[in-house]
Amino acid sequence: MTVLPRPSIFTRLLLLVTVATATVSAQLPSSSRCCETYCYSQDSDRTQVKHFATKTAYEVIHGPSSSREHIVPNCRPSKFWLLSRHGTRLPGKKAISSLPQTLNNLRDSILDNYDVRRTRPDVGRMCPDDLELLRNWRWDSNITTDYESFLTVQGWNDLKFLAKREQDRFYEVFNGPYVRENYLFRHTKTQRTEASFRAFADGLFGDGAYVHVNPEPEPTDDTLLKPYDFCPAYDENKDRNKGDDSELSKFLRSPVFLATLSDISTRLGFQYNLTVDQIEAMWDQCRFEQAWHLQEFSPWCSVFTKEQVNVLEYKEDLGYYYQNSYGYPRAADLACYAVSDMIRHLARPENPTVISYFTHETEIQLFLNALGAKQDREAPRADNYYAMRNRQFRSSELTPFAANVAAVRYQCTDPREPVKVIFFLNEKALMFDWCKVGLCDWSEVQRRYQRYTEGNCAKLYCGGSGATRVTVGGSVPSILVSVMLTVVLAAIARK
Repeated sequence: MTVLPRPSIFTRLLLLVTVATATVSAQLPSSSRCCETYCYSQDSDRTQVKHFATKTAYEVIHGPSSSREHIVPNCRPSKFWLLSRHGTRLPGKKAISSLPQTLNNLRDSILDNYDVRRTRPDVGRMCPDDLELLRNWRWDSNITTDYESFLTVQGWNDLKFLAKREQDRFYEVFNGPYVRENYLFRHTKTQRTEASFRAFADGLFGDGAYVHVNPEPEPTDDTLLKPYDFCPAYDENKDRNKGDDSELSKFLRSPVFLATLSDISTRLGFQYNLTVDQIEAMWDQCRFEQAWHLQEFSPWCSVFTKEQVNVLEYKEDLGYYYQNSYGYPRAADLACYAVSDMIRHLARPENPTVISYFTHETEIQLFLNALGAKQDREAPRADNYYAMRNRQFRSSELTPFAANVAAVRYQCTDPREPVKVIFFLNEKALMFDWCKVGLCDWSEVQRRYQRYTEGNCAKLYCGGSGATRVTVGGSVPSILVSVMLTVVLAAIARK
């Protein structure tokens, strides 16, 4: 039997140090690699801009002008009903107050991580061009709380050119100059929806024509366009959606999201994980800037890879699904007044022939739920992210800025079903299994939605509790809105 010589003290110490180092290294996040290599400023496709949830630019989502889905043989359009979200806007007051300092601090820390601390990863780091974009970024000093949530130049154009495209498609309905009897317009008590209505009117009737167009007055309790503001049950569900047991909260604790949080932090050179609030600050600024300036590069979009964007989009979708859609059993009933209004107008051949409402993302999501549109066989959850990659419920596609649902009545020569309807979501025909390639028989439309028309919305709405009166501040005088809009459009426009 051969006896091996006993290791020296030096050898044993070296072995202990090696083992200890390996153990510590295994427990700490690796700084040498994080994620896939990606350079935003050199990507000509940038497909992730279509996945920015409700801050997605309408221009990258809407159906093409060349589409012929609206052309139906032996039928002519006779009535147009529209429910539209406002166009691209500025951030809200809270965001404008906090984002400049938060983003300045993050930018400086990222640059220090790359230039001074040298803690950038070896694999997956930001490319030099993206880093230079971030180095040159400054908050636009024109964006102040005086203009919180105001419509932007791009937001104005979103609605103006939507109107022009719809007018081209349905010229039989949108014919001639403005006549009040033919058109019904209404918006909520916000600058962004009022300005969106004006942009839409300008698109139909010419620049500056909105001053001659008379929208319907906004009621104090607007259960048609903002039903969620007057329903305590909706607020209770919203609070539950923030609880620890909600799918959103569980996703924030999931391996998928925690790995994404770690990857983003490591990619930016941090040796600790950034907070969700810090990630969301960069995510929000990325989405806003990209929606304001479609042809430019937002430096804050460069901090995320495409897969990280997909995860952030899913996080938001979980919140919307259980707050405004199929994950909330009462969501459809909240849209009772809107569905009933649509059916009532489509049922009448007389004027007005164009009905256009301007509202918010929540109302669009509630309305789509009531229609039964874009429903998945499996609900999105915290634990099925990968299985839901091809989901129907995707807020980026459903409710980007300027999202809209149009219902168009057609008069046809078919003696059995002379009236047909096509529903359009963001200028693309909605495909229901009870319709023929998007073309729905009027009798079937009535049958599908009879609970809203034959029932009592006052009883259906809000689970039968009715609306609770909420004091709403008076709207800004029209002339002041015009002046303020002109100022902000000029200030925010660049180049």
